[in-house]
Amino acid sequence: MAEKTIAFIQIIIIQYYLLLSIMPLMLIFTRMKKIMILLILLFNTTGSSAYSQSPIIGLKSVDIIRGWRQSNDVHIAAINIRMEKGWKTYWRVPGVGGIPPLFDWNKSKNIKSISKIWPTPNIYNEYGLRTIGYKEEFILPIKIKPIDQKKPIYLEATIDFGICADVCIPIQTTVEAELPVRTSIGKNRILEVLDRAIISGSESPIKVITCDIIPLKDGFEVKATLENIASFNENTFGVIEYPEKPNSWISQKTSLVSGNQLDVIATLHLDGTYFVDRSNLNLTVFSSNKAFEFDGCLS
Repeated sequence: MAEKTIAFIQIIIIQYYLLLSIMPLMLIFTRMKKIMILLILLFNTTGSSAYSQSPIIGLKSVDIIRGWRQSNDVHIAAINIRMEKGWKTYWRVPGVGGIPPLFDWNKSKNIKSISKIWPTPNIYNEYGLRTIGYKEEFILPIKIKPIDQKKPIYLEATIDFGICADVCIPIQTTVEAELPVRTSIGKNRILEVLDRAIISGSESPIKVITCDIIPLKDGFEVKATLENIASFNENTFGVIEYPEKPNSWISQKTSLVSGNQLDVIATLHLDGTYFVDRSNLNLTVFSSNKAFEFDGCLS
């Protein structure tokens, strides 16, 4: 009997230390009643094709839609991420537990400038947590100005992003494509997404009334008050962005709705920064399935 008891205690001790050894790999959300296992997977697709089938669970493919060259010589293309049913990826401010996408274009050629045109994301409220993103397919239009308008553009994108369902998987992938001067591949698909692009704040009925920046011990609090022509939906909220440096981050606070006024609040944790450039602040308001983006917080 004593031997069995000792053996049982040894098993318990071994299980305890095994649990301690794997804890850094597990992110446990007790409120979600699920375990989200973070698996660091690299999905490299540096072949000659702009399309690559994925071996990763939840991810169908990542590719470049070649698009078309406009009359002003600006090329419109898109990144296309396709996922399995029920999986989603994230917007640039993903919400709690989300993984924001990062894009590296440095190995591209014949590019003077490149900019992203974000489609309006969806808002997901699951287990009391709000995330912002795109389910099952994400098409991100990009606007490219070539150095030499008469030559093709070589586009190579290294993308860090995450996909989530019951499990969240961070992924790094590289895709590449040549964008000829004369092409119209996928033009209609990109145009459909452009119709759902985030609306400029200057074209919205919403106006920024005040923007207060309050110094804190380890950063700044930013409070923007906006006013709408009509009353805001009770589910309206906003997020504030600012260029982040190493060892800095932004904490989004709960937005406050009162009739036709909205207060959007965030804390900027900026290590070693003693000044906030108002023109670099970015404010996005989500209301009634639409998104409005304001560049700068100058009021």
